[in-house]
Amino acid sequence: MSETPAADGNEAIWVLGECLVDDFGDFQRLGGAPFNVASHLWALGQTAYFISRVGRDGPAAQIRAQLQRWPGAEAWLQEDDTLPTGRVLVHRLGTGMHRFEILPHQAYDAIATDEALQAKAAESSFLLYHGSLALREEGLSRATWHFLATRAQGRFVDINLRDGCWQAPFLAKLLQGALVLKCNDEELRILQREFALGDGAVEHILATLRQHFDVGEIIVTCGPDGALHWDGVSLTRALAPATAVVDTVGAGDAFSAAWLHARRCGATVAQALRLANGLAARVCALDGALPEDPHDFYREFIAEVGEAARGG
Repeated sequence: MSETPAADGNEAIWVLGECLVDDFGDFQRLGGAPFNVASHLWALGQTAYFISRVGRDGPAAQIRAQLQRWPGAEAWLQEDDTLPTGRVLVHRLGTGMHRFEILPHQAYDAIATDEALQAKAAESSFLLYHGSLALREEGLSRATWHFLATRAQGRFVDINLRDGCWQAPFLAKLLQGALVLKCNDEELRILQREFALGDGAVEHILATLRQHFDVGEIIVTCGPDGALHWDGVSLTRALAPATAVVDTVGAGDAFSAAWLHARRCGATVAQALRLANGLAARVCALDGALPEDPHDFYREFIAEVGEAARGG
């Protein structure tokens, strides 16, 4: 069985996946779950290395400019001569919710294992964070994922099951042996159906999922109902704080980064769930997935993590 990572793990976090433009019609916003997670990790002082691919176009220039704004940003951003920088059409549904139309054949589908990446992987110790969206197509990104997955000290798998962007056989490969698996409650129901995990109490479903795929820990986010964590022995729940929701885009990405940071700083599972819910709620109060002022936005959260690590 996979082992739970030490709370004070020192490996750099390598973040593999999409960076893209969310197109709301009347305006565009930079996004992509891995890009958001890496940005949060940089602002929180974690050593993170972002790996993706963009086109030779305006959105790519915007992404590069955004990287300059984030303290500690380190990225391997490949350029593609033919494929465009990723774009997602966002349709507003009201009450802060959205429907995402994921366009096919984008630059992030072709992240390559080039010589520079091979050399860096050979000399590095790292935890690999990845989702499932950038691995939706058979091709270069999947090959790069396989290369990095076989060299990582462990994997934090943050699935993103958008319609038409995943297939059960490859999803099973992504889940297999994950150190940490994170999904939301809707995605858990999809996994329950696709992999015949049975019915009954959530503990039973999570225990079956964990055993079936040899997963170390499972985190399930439940929107306004908070989040839960299962490690094979204990089920831990944490409620979400009340917040005035402006925009839910990126809340799950903030949760992932906050969880990783809090655990690495020595927070307990219960503390990390509470802290991650808190940062996700702060992002829900933003118009967008990332704050305009990274320094001020994270100051209170960083203090809370420090207090928790000291036993507060």
